[in-house]
Parts: sequence; structure tokens; C-alpha cells
Amino acid sequence: MDINDYEPKLVGMIVSTFSDSGPNIVFNNTHLGDDEAMILSIKGMTVIGLDNPLDVIDDIEDDEQRRSTIQQFGPFPVKDHASLRALAISFVVKAKDSKDTRIATCGRFCVLFLIYNIEHTRQILDSYGLIEPYFNIISREIVYDYDLQTANLHTVFRKMNLLFQGVLPRIFTVTKKGEVKELIGKEIMHRDVFLIADKKKKKLFILLADPEMNIWRKHDITRAAATLNSHLFRKKLTVQTITELKEIALLLKKYNLSVEGITQG
Repeated sequence: MDINDYEPKLVGMIVSTFSDSGPNIVFNNTHLGDDEAMILSIKGMTVIGLDNPLDVIDDIEDDEQRRSTIQQFGPFPVKDHASLRALAISFVVKAKDSKDTRIATCGRFCVLFLIYNIEHTRQILDSYGLIEPYFNIISREIVYDYDLQTANLHTVFRKMNLLFQGVLPRIFTVTKKGEVKELIGKEIMHRDVFLIADKKKKKLFILLADPEMNIWRKHDITRAAATLNSHLFRKKLTVQTITELKEIALLLKKYNLSVEGITQG
């Protein structure tokens, strides 16, 4: 598929929770029927294991601990739909009104399934390492079980689709060992180099934030950027190097990124 194809990659999303009486579908905007969605839900919960996330939460009021249980699984085949695959994300929400003591104490277990056509597998897996941390960011408004409303889940679905469509810029750095590391979030610690991949503009920006960088470090960065462009973006991006701090700061702000020591102070 050409890099310019920004059509949605997800055909829908299913969200199930473990209610006081058992698995329950709370959101389904796919063409799968309720019975099919329930079969997928039960399969996913069985594979993931209902006891796993609940046992590791000591304090459900500790949001960082609760969110640290977010995990992704799959892809899974979808029964009777050979052309579809599902990625699963498990998470826990607070359920203080639950009549089940364990759920009220440890939280309500939920599984979100991202459904896509098998033809988009490459595009989905290109972003595989981003799914869990990205979901962690975009789902921060979903804290309690009553936050699992249609409007909130539609927003999550829309934002997850943006991730796979390639319209969101991706930012990386290069470690001292010359390895590319992707950075997640809007607030980023200072590094001597940032790589910003903008598929929509077909650009890979190399931002060299250290004016005293030696030639060997620059060589490692250039080589790492070329490898990234080749392996992840199929050599479709034009590489542009920027060394002026003012230009770097402007570009980071353009992409709504805050970097300590560059866009701050």
C-alpha cells in the first residue's frame, strides 16, 4: 500500500467488561453481531486471563499503578471472518459501586478489541510498539466504569485510527549505541538528537540539538535515520537535517512537542 493512503485501517472496535454477572459488551461499532462480539470477548478474556491484571493492583486509587496494568495481545483471528483480525488491549477501571467486593476493591477488568482487515496487517504492525503507550495517553479520561460511555469510546476509536492511518508524526531519538528509540508523549526529556517522521509531508527531520556534537556521533545518527527510513517507511521519506536551535524549537512547537531546554525556558 502506498504511503499516501490515509484511509482508516480499523473496521471497528469492541469493548467488553467483566460485569458483576460476567462478560458484557459495552461498545460495538463493527458489523459483527452481538453473539459474535461476545464470542470474541470471551476468547480474549480467556487468553489474557481474568486473574492476571486484578492480582497486581494493591491500591485501585493509585492511578499510575492501575494504568501500569494496561497490556496488549494478539492479533487474534475472528471466528467465521477469515479476512479480519483483532488486537486486544486489557485495562482496569474503578468500580466503586460494584456489589462484587473483589471488583470494588481491585477494579473492573476490561478488554478493548481493535478489528481490522488482514490486508492492513503491515500498517497495523508498523505501529505495534506504540499501541499500549498511546492508548495509555488517549484513555486517561476513562477512570471509572461509568466513563465507558459511547461518546468516550468513539473518541478512543477515532484516535486509535489516527495512529494506524499514519497522519500522526512520530518522534524518535538515537541512543549512544546508535539504536533508534521511539519517544511517546508531548513532554519529552532533552536529547542531543530527535528524529521526526512526518509521513503526510514525506519528511524525516533530523534535529541535532547539540552544537558541539562530534563527527562520529553525527555519522551514527545519519546511519540510524537511514535505517529507520528504510525499514519502517520503505525509503519514502526525504531526510532533512536541522542544526539551528531556533529552527529546532519552532519545528518541535509545530508538532506540539515540549522538550526540556529547547521549547521551555
